[in-house]
Amino acid sequence: MSETPEGASPDEAHEYSNPPSYSVPTLELQGEKTLKAHPWIFRRMFKSFPPGLRDGDEVVVLASDGEPVGRGFYHGRSQIAVRIMTADAQRELDADFLRERLEIAQALRVETLRLERVTDSWRVVHGEGDGLGGLVIDKFNDLLVIQPYSYAFHRRRKELGAILEEMFPGHRQVIKPPSVAARREGIPEYQPPAAGQELEAEIVEHKMRLLVNPSGHKTGFFLDQRENRARLVTMVRGRKVLDGCCYTGAMSIAARTLGKAGKVVGVDLDEEALAMAKRNEKLNRAKIDWVHEDIFHYLKRQRHAVEPFEVIIIDPPKWARERDRFEEAERRYLDVNKLAMQALAPGGILLTCSCSGMLPEEHFLRILQHAAELSGRDFRIFHKAGAASDHPVSSHCPESSYLKAVFGRVF
Repeated sequence: MSETPEGASPDEAHEYSNPPSYSVPTLELQGEKTLKAHPWIFRRMFKSFPPGLRDGDEVVVLASDGEPVGRGFYHGRSQIAVRIMTADAQRELDADFLRERLEIAQALRVETLRLERVTDSWRVVHGEGDGLGGLVIDKFNDLLVIQPYSYAFHRRRKELGAILEEMFPGHRQVIKPPSVAARREGIPEYQPPAAGQELEAEIVEHKMRLLVNPSGHKTGFFLDQRENRARLVTMVRGRKVLDGCCYTGAMSIAARTLGKAGKVVGVDLDEEALAMAKRNEKLNRAKIDWVHEDIFHYLKRQRHAVEPFEVIIIDPPKWARERDRFEEAERRYLDVNKLAMQALAPGGILLTCSCSGMLPEEHFLRILQHAAELSGRDFRIFHKAGAASDHPVSSHCPESSYLKAVFGRVF
């Protein structure tokens, strides 16, 4: 397994599930147990914390009246002090527990969704949606990219890796903590391999072949847009398409090869992403015009084009990362959608997305309404979607629903 540098990791004695002699600490809440079963319990909700408690320790949580709330992992550096893994306070969070949750997650993808019919790549674990809050795992053909969002799973990375090797024999593994979570949780940050030693995978989605490098954004590829790509390709035949913030080109290539679009332009400011997009273009024998430019500048120049775009896709990076920058993110979403609407031919299709979990769908829709007003256009929504079905959302944790994808026509 390829891992990040160890840095200031705990002693080896703390890098696996609890040894037989381990006594699980009990934490008491200030209030009584409620019907709300949210898996995140914030620091302010506890009476106190016993001395010697370490990041990633397994804990039992009790309400102030002694009623058990559940068992989870403690995080000393986060405002989310405990992530509950199970309501059963007696259930040990050991290797058997991890294996059971992973097998249930895999059954959804293989037995229920039957993703192997259309792809060799999917999200294996989607945090709270699979009962493993603080953990994301993506499978790209024979490469597993493991993202521990919490120190608990960083501590258990060897145990987790061994279980994944049993479930996916022969698959390569790389651990890539998200940079923001790594700093918050004290996890050593991911260090990309040296030049010439990069890990890559070639994946298949429908009839496309695409290259994935985990050193890119998130886990290296946007699996969450799979179903939105499939929907979009049914609408682009013979049309002029702009893929704004195209990243490594999956949406562009889908429009051109599967959707038979007349012309496709992919725009992105990330030179490395565009370099990969060009490799993907060649792999699929597609013909796409790639533009290295800021999407705002590009759209401003398209407002009075003689031959305007008939389909525009806007899928920007996560702009609303921190609460103190939320207003700035709102302005960016407003401006880019206003410009996109102005650049579309009357009756044209706009697919506009936001992957910012902090931005609720209702708020995003209000931004789009405002963008239509400012652009002097009428935006008529005909479909609203989210992440692909291998990104399940727990009813107890609606925050795990993050992606908004809105399809509409502009007049």
